[in-house]
Amino acid sequence: MSPSREEHALHQLQSQQSKLLDKIDELRAIGVGGLVELPQVIVCGNQSSGKSSVLEAISRVRFPTKSNVCTRFATEVILRRSPQPKIKVSIEPGESRTNEAERQKLRAFAPHAFSSDGDLPKLIEQAKECMGISNQDTANSGFSDDVLKVAISGPDKPELTLVDLPGLYYSTSRDQGAKGIEIVRGLTEKYMKNTRTIILAVISAKTDYHLQERTLGIITQPDILEADSEEQGNYLQFMRNEKIHLRLGWHALRNRSFETRDISDDARDEREKTFFEQGRWASLSRDCVGVESLRRRLSSVLLQHVRHNLPSLITDIQDQIADRQRRLAKLGPARSTLQQQRGFLLDISSSFERITSQALNGMYADEFFGEFGDDTQDSQDFRRLRAVIRELNECFADAMNVRGSRRIVRELLSQYITREALEKEIGEQARKNRGIELPGSANQLLVGNLFRDQSKPWEGLARLHLLNTWESVKYFVCLLLRHLTDEPTYTLLVGTVLVPQLERMKDGLLTKLGELTAYTKRGHPLPIGKSFLSKIQFARTNRQIAALKKGLGASRPFFAPKDGSESFDADDLERAASELRSSSDQFAAAEIIDQMQAYYDTSIVTFVDNIATLAIENCLLGPLERIFTSQTVNNMDDQQIRELAEELPHVQHDRQRLDQELNKLQAGLDTFNIFSTESSSLQRPPMFAKPKPASAHLNTTTASTRNPNPAFGTPTSSSTSLLFSRSSSYGDSSNAKDPSKEKSPFSSLASHTWNTPRPSGSLFGPFPFSKAEATSSSAEIGPGLFGTPKFGESSGSSSIFGSTDTTAKRKASATEGFNE
Repeated sequence: MSPSREEHALHQLQSQQSKLLDKIDELRAIGVGGLVELPQVIVCGNQSSGKSSVLEAISRVRFPTKSNVCTRFATEVILRRSPQPKIKVSIEPGESRTNEAERQKLRAFAPHAFSSDGDLPKLIEQAKECMGISNQDTANSGFSDDVLKVAISGPDKPELTLVDLPGLYYSTSRDQGAKGIEIVRGLTEKYMKNTRTIILAVISAKTDYHLQERTLGIITQPDILEADSEEQGNYLQFMRNEKIHLRLGWHALRNRSFETRDISDDARDEREKTFFEQGRWASLSRDCVGVESLRRRLSSVLLQHVRHNLPSLITDIQDQIADRQRRLAKLGPARSTLQQQRGFLLDISSSFERITSQALNGMYADEFFGEFGDDTQDSQDFRRLRAVIRELNECFADAMNVRGSRRIVRELLSQYITREALEKEIGEQARKNRGIELPGSANQLLVGNLFRDQSKPWEGLARLHLLNTWESVKYFVCLLLRHLTDEPTYTLLVGTVLVPQLERMKDGLLTKLGELTAYTKRGHPLPIGKSFLSKIQFARTNRQIAALKKGLGASRPFFAPKDGSESFDADDLERAASELRSSSDQFAAAEIIDQMQAYYDTSIVTFVDNIATLAIENCLLGPLERIFTSQTVNNMDDQQIRELAEELPHVQHDRQRLDQELNKLQAGLDTFNIFSTESSSLQRPPMFAKPKPASAHLNTTTASTRNPNPAFGTPTSSSTSLLFSRSSSYGDSSNAKDPSKEKSPFSSLASHTWNTPRPSGSLFGPFPFSKAEATSSSAEIGPGLFGTPKFGESSGSSSIFGSTDTTAKRKASATEGFNE
């Protein structure tokens, strides 16, 4: 074969941007192909379909074609440019090679480079022995996922990568076992899954055809078809892209036969050219037959494929770079020395202290809190701690209003105790427990006992509120620390530093609760201020007015003026007033209830405020700012610093691997950005039409007739529907996104025994009541309450004596389950 002929054949594979293809091969050589998908061309098909012959015709390098030598593994042919002709063979271990010694042995297979392709079959046989491939159905079934790389370089060689895959087969033999069927198929699918792979599907004219995506169909051995036969006609329809349509079309080659295996490349090409100029094959375009046109066609297809995939390839690399940078930032700088380890913990503690302060002050500026307006499927984002605490406190106040009193007094509703029945019960208790008080006076001991009985649910509700709040704080701490550091450091810090302090804070909360509820269990009511007296006087006056109205209701007025006023004679007034006189026990019982009610109303407000301030703020949120600070790290001894911050071997390995991958990806990005910039053109930025006035969407008919400027568009009924449809979707939670479900780093929190699951409760806010709790007969929680006014309203309302109006409006969640 003359040098000019070889130069002419290989020159057809060069493209206008051979430098770009050269860079892609270089990136693949340094391992970028394992991180992102790089463009390549693979040759696949059934066994004996002529795949190796197609590869040989394109590359002009002789590959062994006997004994199925080259079909036991993938052969990657890399055509490169260099001053001198050279052929180099190497082995890249496959993923199934887990033994590092075996991988090093394969990589060490590096015979001397040679210039004659006559030595190639012998070297391939040596590579096969190095891989441990046999012709028997052994553990590896005679096949391997190792890759044989054959780098062919020369002064005019183009930059192109062709991968010859083992041939597919469907029946077993002495040399090919059943395991090999799965191995070959899996290897082929692995290469084909690369969306940037061009597939040369080689189909022999003597076998059934096969179809794949991104496929350029190659028909081989057309000379074995009988002239003018029906079978030949079928394959001619393939060639015209009629029988099976492929986007890249079809191509026909006439390869060497057994008789012509020793002829030169020039003779082979000449025989092929002569064959396609005869018979029905002559009717086909010269662009789809013969190896010369295949080289040109393949070069054009590959160049277009690379250009088309360049933007997405750059985007993929940028995403991979961002991922490596994020993971490296989480690992932090290398910390092999004690000073580096202490500095690592100081950085974490400083960020922890700063973000915690922002969370407690409601200043959500750090990226940890997410972007403003992010919708979630949950009612609360536990990263925004102050908002969560306020929500819990408000729901606790509503729960106290709804379920704080053990018994609810009603004048009319039969499911609650009536005032008359309660006065009778209290009167009996007053008679049995009379002391030195004057007749008709309230026994203060009974006032205190009745108050303690009514306030029994307080402690249970407060305890649940404090525990739920503490769980929310613990969950926030876990989320924040997981955001700031890697998994091993996170596990150690939470388990050895933060959780013990959080447990002490919980103990302090419960101790404070005991202090705040002590007066509800013992002691005497000691109200301070004029509000208590005002409430008693107001209740007494209302009770007397109600009784007077009841007595006068049976009397007839002398006349009924038009202004609606009524007049009664002296006898009616005297008769009504006489009904107000009651026994001293009954009067004392009414006074006891009034005093207890007034004291209850003032105490419940104070109790709720104390839980929010003295317990939560002082015993939980205050210490939270000091739970992990720079001072905490400075107080640690050297041994503790090492235990917390010393890198594990696998962390060091991860950092080294991520650094290497980041360098490879950055090199690839720099390369492709150059070509992207060269190929880009100046384009006019897109312009947007001026928004239409909102009123234009309300009446499409009027808008269409009055539109003075058609350039802005005429509103139509469809645009109006679209506007309304978008508006209605703003509150649709089905489209909301949950950060914890986007492969959140927090999803594995529950795997640790010390860890806090996402807070959930049963009383308020994000922890709504259930109907089972609403109907519970627990003596501690009480039967529940519906329709009672909230505390803090005007003096005419009461926490335990409800009006006829439904006033539990502040939180629907606090009354959920009580609407029956």
